Amino acid sequence: MLAGLGFITCSSSSEDPPAGNTPELFISNVTFSEGTSGTNSVNVNFNLTAASQQSVSVSYNTEDGSAKATEDYETTSGTLTIDAGQTQKTLSINFTTDDILEFDETFDLVLSNVQNATITISKIAITILDDDSYQPAEDDDGFITPDSYPSMDLVWSEEFDDATLNEDDWNYELGDGCPDLCGWGNNELQSYTEENTELSDGKLEITAEENMAAPNFTSSRITTKGKQEFQYGRIDIRAKLPKGQGIWPAIWMLGSNIDQVGWPVCGEIDIMEMVGHEPFRVHGTAHYDNNGHNFTGSPYSIPETETFGDKYHIFTILWQEGSIQWFVDYQPFFSISRSQIGATYPFNANFFFIANIAVGGNWPGNPDGTTVFPQVMEVDYIRVFQTPGM
Repeated sequence: MLAGLGFITCSSSSEDPPAGNTPELFISNVTFSEGTSGTNSVNVNFNLTAASQQSVSVSYNTEDGSAKATEDYETTSGTLTIDAGQTQKTLSINFTTDDILEFDETFDLVLSNVQNATITISKIAITILDDDSYQPAEDDDGFITPDSYPSMDLVWSEEFDDATLNEDDWNYELGDGCPDLCGWGNNELQSYTEENTELSDGKLEITAEENMAAPNFTSSRITTKGKQEFQYGRIDIRAKLPKGQGIWPAIWMLGSNIDQVGWPVCGEIDIMEMVGHEPFRVHGTAHYDNNGHNFTGSPYSIPETETFGDKYHIFTILWQEGSIQWFVDYQPFFSISRSQIGATYPFNANFFFIANIAVGGNWPGNPDGTTVFPQVMEVDYIRVFQTPGM
């Protein structure tokens, strides 16, 4: 995105070409993939709309954005000159590669003191696309992630190590959603209770049960609304998922302004949800308003001989201004951007967490004779990392 639409005029002298013949200097924003090892370079092309009888020059210097000098790229400054009769010159900027799964990052090339040309921008954006994807470590129970990352701070961590749920951070949402949202808006069958949430051996257990008497199904739904809310970050969640026809586990987020603007205007980020008749497949989805409810998403599958309940898996989003990327076990499978969603993009705001198991509903369908109860979702941890100043 072009920034700083100031107008920089060319110098004037008795040797300048006649008015109307002064060429324009134009430079496009640059986007490139980072790579995984060593030092590399990216080229920035400076172009003139026409050759000039005089040399054209422009001063430049790099300026930090989310990408930082020495960590992500090499600081550079100087004067670039396009010789008389020529229309293009290339500037090469070195950058550092790595194999760390991280945010896309941007820095600027600031332009000034243009001679013998006009220009309508004062800086261009250079975006480093992270292209790292690698297998996380494993222990006896499944995949694991580190508790720290380079250039990121751990701003909140729920390790579920207490005897009971920490109600300084969490709320229970109870009942069947009635009278305002019976069936929680999806024709779900469960009633939510506190009793279906338990902490055991350093993990959260949410249990969906079938009962002989009404309500026929109970489960739990917990949120951090009003207590732990975040705008942007790397979010890692380690969990095992339940299965079965009509079982619908989810770990997701809603915009903190939901009480003021309603859903879907507030936005919804489904970090992970699964319909239990496909226990080998999870989904990442974004819900938003665009003249009504819209959504976009994608599934991620493991071999159909396995399930997401066999061992712990890692569900991650990299969420920054204007974009969200989804990963399972560090493998990317979906992303959105503001340019894709449009002007109604709601995801540059505070969101809170929700974890629940629904039973039945429009998407998974209702339980049948093949469904085994109880079903448990185990969550080992939820960790939120942010870069300083995010």
